Amino acid sequence: MSIIEILADKKAVIDRALDYFLPDEKEYPQSVHRAVRYSVFAGGKRIRPILVLLTAELFMADFKKAIPAACALELIHTYSLIHDDLPAMDDDDYRRGQLTSHKVFGEGIAILTGDALLTMAFEILSDSSYWDDVKPEIRLKIISEIAGASGIKGMIGGQVVDLESEGKNVGAETLEYIDTHKTGALFSAAIRLGAILSEAKTEDLDKLTDYSRLLGNAFQIVDDLLDVEGDEKKMGKATGADARKEKANFISYYGIERAKEKRDQLYLQALKELEYFGEKAGVLKDITQYMLYRNH
Repeated sequence: MSIIEILADKKAVIDRALDYFLPDEKEYPQSVHRAVRYSVFAGGKRIRPILVLLTAELFMADFKKAIPAACALELIHTYSLIHDDLPAMDDDDYRRGQLTSHKVFGEGIAILTGDALLTMAFEILSDSSYWDDVKPEIRLKIISEIAGASGIKGMIGGQVVDLESEGKNVGAETLEYIDTHKTGALFSAAIRLGAILSEAKTEDLDKLTDYSRLLGNAFQIVDDLLDVEGDEKKMGKATGADARKEKANFISYYGIERAKEKRDQLYLQALKELEYFGEKAGVLKDITQYMLYRNH
């Protein structure tokens, strides 16, 4: 199968599971359930949950027991996008080619929808009926991993520094903090989760952690590049937003050409980390290339 076919296959698995986990939109109160499904099924590529499944496949033939963790991570990612689009944050009107949650349902419901998705993620993670084939101590490790990656020492911390850096002349150290926390933390969690669920050896987990950091940093650089050079129709949202808001990012600090050089460097380093796993990491190598040289 090509990487496009693999991604489509895994996305279908994730979408079916998400549909199962989420309340029906007719359930009372309908407004928040409609808003939840509106954002979760807004056409995302499901890269983070797919990485959970692909990493699990490095160590076990059946990735199915990784599905609840993968879905929980996607719910947290979606909640972060809803809140990121709010007027108090990035004030975006469109996401993935459709109106953002607060534009459709109002700011109050959008905030509560994000809160609901974050809470729902931990409901799934703590419900033993979804994890009857996973040891309790492993489930706790998974919960701790996701909480750390999405909290103040991870994604939230990165978002705070990103917000506070707008319009300021920040240094390389601050840029690295933003990228490794705002974007990189959830990527690291996605890749580590599959290994933790599989009870992988410490050496395996260390290699994947190094790979995940390189991938997360490169992914953010690509996002910054697409905001400058991307096609708005393919992106599903307006480009040039970072420049208008005077956001601190790799491009504003180093320029486009240096950003592309850094992306290429991180890509090669990421592939080198995967060589440790031999032929088994072929699909991860393919998805790495897909992610870092995408056009939307």
